[in-house]
Formats: sequence, structure tokens, C-alpha cells
Amino acid sequence: MERIGESLGIARLVPSQTSKRKERERQNIERYKQDLEDAKGAQVDKWCDECGIPSLFVLKDFADFKSELQPKAFDAVKRWNDTSLVLLSPGVYGIGKTHLVCALANYLLMTKDKAVFRPNSYSIQRLQCPVTFTTESKLLARIRNTFNRGNVYEAETEAEVYKSLAKFPLLIIDDVGKVRPRDYSFLQGVYFNIIDDRYVNEQHIILTTNLDYTELEEHIGGASSDRIREMAGKYGFIKMTGKSYRR
Repeated sequence: MERIGESLGIARLVPSQTSKRKERERQNIERYKQDLEDAKGAQVDKWCDECGIPSLFVLKDFADFKSELQPKAFDAVKRWNDTSLVLLSPGVYGIGKTHLVCALANYLLMTKDKAVFRPNSYSIQRLQCPVTFTTESKLLARIRNTFNRGNVYEAETEAEVYKSLAKFPLLIIDDVGKVRPRDYSFLQGVYFNIIDDRYVNEQHIILTTNLDYTELEEHIGGASSDRIREMAGKYGFIKMTGKSYRR
């Protein structure tokens, strides 16, 4: 505060420049707090569009999964911590692989930061969606569509498909091997492009399949399976057995 009127024997106080500056900073911080909440809300909608979780599984969580039927898989997925996983249920369907991986995806969508305030620059940074989900058949169809682009200015290219997948820290591919392709060289080339990129950039991938490990290796190719083996580690391959929930 500054003192004036002392020559008259009167001490009156007026707001100093420091006080005004502090008040402006306080007001700016309050405004940015509201802007941050608005940005987080916008990102929730954007993430839901980007993540690709099927409508049947958008509300699935760990609480409504019967963990006692698949304790090992349940524990591995619920305690997921930046690693790659492969859930195998050779010849068995309907035992909850998709439920589990979608529960993980939903958890990440709920708990990861959507936006942050950068105090040094007084700016708000919107953050990348942490996970995307697809099935093998949808992935292959998406890439095949790039070979027959009607409007070359609007349709995505094959390179753009791979680039879009690489944005996400975690990629989930469900139902690997559900459809056996005519051209394995095409399928294995797709997997190698995706898995090798994640391998060298230390990103993570989760696969679910009804194949056993040998069949999976034959399906995605030796180079891809070798990388997955290292990425998932000794405990990252989880075999699931039991009866279908749908019966």
C-alpha cells in the first residue's frame, strides 16, 4: 500500500500496484479454472467418439464381471499398468475377454486426465485419448478401404490409418483370428506395421483371441509374435478357460 497526504498529517491508504496485480492474477486463475473444466467436459465427448468401444460394452466395468470364474485374467487386466497383454481362450467363446478389455478401456477413459492447465504459459492443454478399441475384422476392413478410395481428398490413406492408431498409448485389438483371411501376407503385414511401431516406440497393445499361442503365431506372423512375446513378458499371456456366459 502507498501512503499519501502525510504533509497534512493524514495517512490515507490506496491500493498499490502489487495488490491490483494480485487481484488480476486471482481473476485470471478463476477464469482458467472454469475454462479447464469446460475443456475436460469437451474431451470426455471427444474421447468417447475416438475410443471405439462397441455400444454393448460402453457401460461395462470390473464390478459386473464374475472375477471368480477368471481370476487370473481379471487380476491381470484390472491391475494393468502400462504393459502389453494377450488373452487367449483356445476354442472357447463367450468367457468374458471383450468384457474385461472394455472394462479397462472404460476405466482409463474415466480416470485419466482430460486436460491440464499450464501455469507458465497460462494455457490449457487438451490431452490425447488414452486408449482405442477395434476388432481384427474392422481393422482389416478399414485398411482395405484405403485401396479403393473414391474421393482421394476425403478418404484416409493406409499410412493415415497407422498414424491414427499410433496416437493412442494403448491399442486393443479384439477377436484376433476370428476370420481366417485368404491372403495371410496382407494380414501379417498389417500386424507387423502396427506391432513393430509400438515395439520401437514403447507403446502397448492388448490382443484377445480364441487361438492358442502356436496358432496366434502362425496367424500374425513370426516377426510380430516375437515382438509381442517381449512386449508382454513372461506373465503377459493369460489363458482363459471355462464355459460360455451366453449359454
